Amino acid sequence: MGSDSILAGIGATVLAVTLLVCGFAACCLPVTTASLAGAVSTGADSPYTHEQLVSLAQETRAFTVDAHSSMEEARESLAADVVAAAREASAEGAPKYSQWTQQAKQVLGDAEGEGGAVAADDGAAGGAAAGSDGTALETMDALAKVSDRYALDADAVSHLEDCNGLITGLSSYLGMIGVAALIIALVLGFRKQFAALAFMLRMGPALLLAMLVVLGLWGVIDFNGLFAAFHSLFFVDGTWTFNYDSLLISMYPIDFWMGMGAVWVGSAIGVGLLCFAAGCLFAWKAQVQHRELEEAAAADAARSKKRRKKGRR
Repeated sequence: MGSDSILAGIGATVLAVTLLVCGFAACCLPVTTASLAGAVSTGADSPYTHEQLVSLAQETRAFTVDAHSSMEEARESLAADVVAAAREASAEGAPKYSQWTQQAKQVLGDAEGEGGAVAADDGAAGGAAAGSDGTALETMDALAKVSDRYALDADAVSHLEDCNGLITGLSSYLGMIGVAALIIALVLGFRKQFAALAFMLRMGPALLLAMLVVLGLWGVIDFNGLFAAFHSLFFVDGTWTFNYDSLLISMYPIDFWMGMGAVWVGSAIGVGLLCFAAGCLFAWKAQVQHRELEEAAAADAARSKKRRKKGRR
């Protein structure tokens, strides 16, 4: 096996990983979150309206995916968005006003009973009262202690930070994988190893497809199991499960993640098809190159034979 064949095999593997990365990158786009949340984050059982959940889902995506110069400032910014949405949702006359308890309203400084401020209950509202005069993060934390339906609790924020660290930490390495695939393709192209390049560009998508078929069957049979297995690769058990009616799950229900899976697979396959088409083009070029080499060799042989005949005369 020649060096070009080995290089093409490595390139095909690297390309398959690159295609997966392309699919993941599509999932991280703001428009993807906006579209999926707009379709599935209905807010039927949430104290927030559909529009508010979609907006909060986009703000939470930015906190989770984007790089931040200061995580403390990013946390405070996210909390400010949640608290602002909570104040709007709990305001008298708002569509979801009835789903906000007096205790939650007191956290936000909006609850007034017939005789004035509502009394604190067991210390939860008492701690909330302190939160209402503190930072947005303190207010959000106090609101989450009333119920995680109203705000992102400390566990949810911690999980989102873990996701951010994972995504931002791996992004440069994932980018290097894509660069490696490009370099291998360029090397094979400049060396005019069209057959090896065609193999790389067609085998990479084929490897991806085989992987996706296995994962797809798993997802169809047991999506929750696949989801759990995926998370267990990167996160400690118990740090990524939340109440079904929590704000985090209301923003990102199971249908949201199924949609994300479809976007991931669809984007990866779409880019893979482009690579496969390019591979077919280079396979044709390899055939043309092979035919030209055969014709040139035949012509050289004919000239050589003709010279030998002249020499015998």
